[in-house]
Amino acid sequence: MSVAGFQAHSRMEELFTVLFEVLMEGIFSTIVLAPVGFVYLYLRHRSRMQARRVLIKEYESSYANAGLVVVWKVVAAVGILLVLALLLTVVL
Repeated sequence: MSVAGFQAHSRMEELFTVLFEVLMEGIFSTIVLAPVGFVYLYLRHRSRMQARRVLIKEYESSYANAGLVVVWKVVAAVGILLVLALLLTVVL
């Protein structure tokens, strides 16, 4: 393969990598984070108007942003619990 052919192949590979990352991020956001954010807001605030106000004010009108916050809080809590469990097993 010539240098020009290699560069073209490299550029195409880079393009497909970026497209795949963007698509996967969008799909994950739509399929996982948005429903989590929707359920969280409506369970927490019970009132549709209040949930909508919080969504607009705190999460930039994005259920995916609300879901991301919830998922990160859960991941952080699980991480802390795992570290504490590890510390307890080492000490005891």
